[in-house]
Amino acid sequence: MRSTACSLLVRALRNEARSSFSGSNAVGKSTSWASLASATWLNGSRKHTPLSVPSASTPTVYSSRLLHSSTLNLSPSEVGLTVGEPDKLYSLVEVECRGHEPAVLRSYHTFVTTAARHLEIPVQEVLWPDKHIKRWTLLKSVHIYKKHRVQYEVRTHFLIMKFARLTGSTADTFLEYVQRNLPEGVAMKVTKHELQKLPEHVKPSAEVVA
Repeated sequence: MRSTACSLLVRALRNEARSSFSGSNAVGKSTSWASLASATWLNGSRKHTPLSVPSASTPTVYSSRLLHSSTLNLSPSEVGLTVGEPDKLYSLVEVECRGHEPAVLRSYHTFVTTAARHLEIPVQEVLWPDKHIKRWTLLKSVHIYKKHRVQYEVRTHFLIMKFARLTGSTADTFLEYVQRNLPEGVAMKVTKHELQKLPEHVKPSAEVVA
């Protein structure tokens, strides 16, 4: 009985294979593989149904997903900005440098003025004040006569650069850049002249208004 069922099944499969290979299109080949896959194989008392093989002509359907762009919303406190606070205005920023080597100051002057020109900061004035000389007359040694002396001298050179009409953000960026590149042995002092409104309790006189 089992052999008869197997022989009938083999004949049916052969007939389907012949009919499928007789066609010239790819659709017939794909349907033949689908029919072979859908057959039920009998192995003793167990029945096993293999997975169906997708045909080449069957379109693949993907699940639709909504693609949306997420926007990053940051509060002003996280960004570091203060909403409603106007930027500071400086009428003049004075940078004074002191050093013992005039060549180093001349090189640093070229660097600072070049950086100011690239940032479109107007250089109002550059001053080279007279050097300051300080001398010490000391003994050559601790245990020696007074006539054996030596004189030490320290010369301090000055460079003053004045920049006009700067905003607070521009001044902070510019000063941070030039201070990070300050040469060794050079001291810097920065003086800012800020523009502010008159207080409410201070009012101009009638003569000035007229």
